[in-house]
Amino acid sequence: MIRKFLIGAFLLLTLIAMGAVVYFVMMLNMVDSRVNESYVSLERGQSTLREEDAENITNSFTVLILGVDQLAEEDVVEDELYPDVEYHRSDTMILATFNKDDDEVKMVGIPRDTITYIDEVGYFDKINHAHMFGGPDAAVDTVESLLNVPVDYYITVNMNAVVDVVDALGGVEFDVPFDMNEPNSANNGRVILEEGTQTLDGEGALAVVRSRRVDSDLARNNRQIEMVFKIMDKSKSTEALMNLDELIDVVADNISHNIPGDKMRGLATYYAFNNLTFNSVQLRGEDYWTEDKRAYFYRPNEEHLYLISNTIREELGLSDGTEPNDLINIRLRNYLEPYSVYDYDLLYNHFPEEEPYFMSYYYVSTLGDGINIPEFEPEKHNVEGEDDLEDLEELDDEDAESDDGDLDDQEEFDNADERNVLSVE
Repeated sequence: MIRKFLIGAFLLLTLIAMGAVVYFVMMLNMVDSRVNESYVSLERGQSTLREEDAENITNSFTVLILGVDQLAEEDVVEDELYPDVEYHRSDTMILATFNKDDDEVKMVGIPRDTITYIDEVGYFDKINHAHMFGGPDAAVDTVESLLNVPVDYYITVNMNAVVDVVDALGGVEFDVPFDMNEPNSANNGRVILEEGTQTLDGEGALAVVRSRRVDSDLARNNRQIEMVFKIMDKSKSTEALMNLDELIDVVADNISHNIPGDKMRGLATYYAFNNLTFNSVQLRGEDYWTEDKRAYFYRPNEEHLYLISNTIREELGLSDGTEPNDLINIRLRNYLEPYSVYDYDLLYNHFPEEEPYFMSYYYVSTLGDGINIPEFEPEKHNVEGEDDLEDLEELDDEDAESDDGDLDDQEEFDNADERNVLSVE
C-alpha cells in the first residue's frame, strides 16, 4: 500500500513538474511573440565603443531604461516650442549593467535635468531632451557620450504602464516618504496617499514615481529606481506567475526596445531562476543656472562620472579604461554653456592642459567605485534642484502634467542662427 502510494505520489509530482515546464515554455513562446511586436532597432546599429560583435555579448551588457510620461492615448507630441518633434521627453533614465558572472545588476540613475552635449542638436542641454529631439537613437548616443560606455540595448516604457503592471502584480509594498495628492493617470481625479509603508495599487505606484511637489526631481529619481526594484521583486511571486499572460500583454503594449527575441527570452529565464543582487546609485552633481538665472540644470560631478565610467567598462570587460578627457563634460568643463553652438576645433580638438583634481596622486576619493556608495542626499550637499517646486501646487492639473515649465526659458534659443558660437580663445 505504501509503495503504491509513493509511486502514485511520484507520478503526480512528475505530471505537475511536466505541466509547469510546458506552461513555462508556452509563456516563453508568448514572450517571444509579443516582445517581437515591440522591437524597434536603432539606426546607428552596434555601439562604436564595443570591442566585440554585439551578437556575441552574453555575460555582461548594458540596457538603457527610458521612461516617458505620456497619456496612453497620445499618438503624437504637441509642443508649442518644438512643433516638429515626434517623441516625448524621457523623464526617467536608468542605465542598467548586467553581469551574469556575478549575478549582479548595477543601475545608474541619471537625473532628467543633467546638462550634457546632445549631438542631435549640436549643443549642451538637459539630457531628457535628447529623446525628444531624436528618439531612442539620440538618447542612447547622449548617454554614451556622457559616460563613455557602450549602450547595448534600450527599453522605452510608457510610465502610465506602471498602473496596469502593478495592478496585475496585485500591488507592491512601498514606503511612501510623505503625504501625496496627485492627478490620476486619466487626469480626471486625484490619488491621495498618506506617508508610511503600505501596499500600493497601480494608481498609487504611479503617483509615487511622478510626484515632485514636496521634494525635488533628484528624490523622485531615487523613488523611481526603488519602484523598479519593488516591481521586479514582486514579479517573481506566485501571484505574478498566475497573471503572467496579462503581464506580458501589458508590458508588450507599453514598451519599445531593440533586444532580440532570443536574448529577451534568455534574460527572462535567467531572471526567473537566479537570485540577482541589485546595486543602484544616482549620478551626483550640483545646481547649475544659466547666467540670467532663467534656466536650471543639474551639473554632474566630474569625479563621479569618471568612476562610474571605469566601473562599468570593467564590468563589460573592455580592455581600455576611461581617461578624464574621454568624457565630454570634463573635457569642455570650462565651456559648459547651454544652447550655444561649438565650433569644430573646440568640440573635437580642445583638450585642457590641467588635470582634474581627482587625478592627483595624493587625492583620496570618498566615492569608491562610484556605484557601491551611500545614497546621495542632495540637501546635505547644498543641492536644491529647481527652486519653484512648491509653486507647482498652484498650477492646475493640465499645467502640472507637463512638468516642464523651464522650456519657456528656451524660447529665445529656438532659432539656431541666434545662438552663441563658442570657440577656443
